[in-house]
Amino acid sequence: MPLNGFGSYVPTLDEFIAHWTDVNAARAALSLPPLTLKGGYTLEDLIADRNALQAAIIATESLDNARELAIDRRDSQKELLRDRLSQFRSALELHLKQTEFLAAAPTIPQQTLSESKFLRPFDDMADLWARINDDNTIPDFTPPLLLRAGLAITAFTAELAEMRARFVALTVAENDQRIGRRGRDALLPPVRERLNQYRSAIALEYPAGHPLSESQPDLSPAPGSTPDPVVLSGYWDEEMSQAVLSWTASTNPNLQVYELRGRIGATYNEAASEFLANYQPGILGTPTLFGLVNSGDTVTFKVFVKLTTGNQAGSNPVTITRT
Repeated sequence: MPLNGFGSYVPTLDEFIAHWTDVNAARAALSLPPLTLKGGYTLEDLIADRNALQAAIIATESLDNARELAIDRRDSQKELLRDRLSQFRSALELHLKQTEFLAAAPTIPQQTLSESKFLRPFDDMADLWARINDDNTIPDFTPPLLLRAGLAITAFTAELAEMRARFVALTVAENDQRIGRRGRDALLPPVRERLNQYRSAIALEYPAGHPLSESQPDLSPAPGSTPDPVVLSGYWDEEMSQAVLSWTASTNPNLQVYELRGRIGATYNEAASEFLANYQPGILGTPTLFGLVNSGDTVTFKVFVKLTTGNQAGSNPVTITRT
């Protein structure tokens, strides 16, 4: 399998490890020492690098999941606070309609606002609520003001503090994800260089036509075989509560699968994208909820044509926002 993305590295390394094992066995039969590369790099070193890379990829997937969980927790707390502010405004309408407090009540913020803009109305709400509770001169009203199920200001301030904690937790998760991805990415160039060295060593060791020369794994896709990309389209389906993606058919005779990838946000970045699923030839669409759990969530998708030769081509990016 030629290298064509993060997901191809471990399978490709497994192919090189199997080939190197065969080479060492052939050398042992001739009473020759195991093959080594520059700096005394051995088969065991490649196995260790393969295991380290796989561990880094798995760790990055875990960090991706942690970020997704942090987003979900943040957004669920956002919805809770938005409902509290709605209750607060209703309580003012009910108990303090003829006072200046109703006119001063903040409006409910959009779900997608930045942290500081989103929190400002709730800080205003907490301040206004405290002023109401401290005012014993309001006609026909005796403090404290309570919301649904007798919720008091102390419970609300705890919920507001939890909102801030969840914003912090998401920032930490995003930083951990970035650091993890950079650590994973740093492992790729040295590994690729070792595989290049291995192919050079095999070319030096065995002539063209030798079984061990002909059977060595490919490192790059064959030149001139890049497929035509498909055209991707998509939209948010309100009735299904899912994004619906569809793509044109590839006519390449070497088509193996269509690979769906996504990146949370309004732009596509291959290094930050996530593998979502493979689809067999003949399947030209799919619904998905990836990254679109809450209103305002935005994800950018691409579909890749992947050939049996290892070549691939990505479609146009499609950005979908949940309404």
